[in-house]
Amino acid sequence: MTQDKPTIYFDNAATTYPKPEVVWQAMDEFARLGGANANRGQNPMARRAARMIDETRVKVAKWVGLPADGQITFAPSATIALNQVILGSGLQPGDSVYVSPFEHNSTLRPLAHLQKTSGLKLQEIPFHPTRFEVAWDRLEVMWREASPAMLVLSQASNVCGLLLPVEELAARARKANPSVTIAVDGAQAAGLYPLNLTIGLIDYLVWSGHKSFYGPFGVAGLAFCTDRRLQPIIFGGTGTISESLEMPEDLPYGLEAGSLNSPAIAGLSAALDWLNQTGRETITIHTAKLMKTLETELSDLYGLRLIKIPSDRRAPVLSLTAPGITPQALEEYLGNQGIAVRAGLHCAPWAHRFLQTLGIGGTIRLSFGYFNHEEQIKYFVNSLAQIID
Repeated sequence: MTQDKPTIYFDNAATTYPKPEVVWQAMDEFARLGGANANRGQNPMARRAARMIDETRVKVAKWVGLPADGQITFAPSATIALNQVILGSGLQPGDSVYVSPFEHNSTLRPLAHLQKTSGLKLQEIPFHPTRFEVAWDRLEVMWREASPAMLVLSQASNVCGLLLPVEELAARARKANPSVTIAVDGAQAAGLYPLNLTIGLIDYLVWSGHKSFYGPFGVAGLAFCTDRRLQPIIFGGTGTISESLEMPEDLPYGLEAGSLNSPAIAGLSAALDWLNQTGRETITIHTAKLMKTLETELSDLYGLRLIKIPSDRRAPVLSLTAPGITPQALEEYLGNQGIAVRAGLHCAPWAHRFLQTLGIGGTIRLSFGYFNHEEQIKYFVNSLAQIID
């Protein structure tokens, strides 16, 4: 990037950027004026920190569609939250866990670990190769042969933006096995594309503070939509029941060992206020328009392969490949033009296998956020045209 050319940021699937200014202000104010350790003592600063955290739990619950008293636990990242669900659910040897072809390694790797160490059976939900729809007939056969003990599903693919039919998959899985555990990886979409969490279909929703919540790194967590409880996978101090060597049984403390990242939670609280003021539809309509503009502008460029998802079933993510140039070389070229995109496999190798891009090193991915605009798209398309023409 040249010094006189600002970066055009099209990598919001990795983290939304820039953050609303109020996020940084809230983090700075907390760190400077209230940075005590919540639930560690009864001094006024520690109590204020604990109150801020509890108020943020309520904001998260409301944003994702749970009652204000819905159970929210914090984690340092969505990866750790997914590990908590998968490793803490008490899966047994021989259990069948079903995932889509679009899962992130944050899901695939802990499941692969259980497959290797405890005999878990990892099953891939079949999708039509061009329509991006579940092959329901095949899946029903699979469920009759191996009943689903758990489904772990991305709400939205971080590679191609596909919004999966999470609720329909959950409903059908519950018919196949009423006791199935259903967890949703909402890192890309939680809150912006609401799911019904109050009717008993979904047990756990994983959310990420620094992605669809427009907050900072260092805070994510679980929304509990069920009475089921998870076994902790991390042990340590919680500031409660310190006389016992057992982790507390009550939530959220039983799953929150160690000091919480209070400055990040303060930033998340401000981000949630900004989201509610801005409005989820304002954000999703804006980014959908940008996606439509991008596809229109790219249609005249010869030889590009666009991974196109129907507009009513996608988040603002587009993957593409260009003739005669690797995704990595194209990312470097665009970076030199002041454009930030993401090349490669995006930590989702099964998705690239499904898209038939695994063998060529993946794709270039563009992902939009609220602060992008159409002039940036035009500059990107002009820059791309110069290298592929």
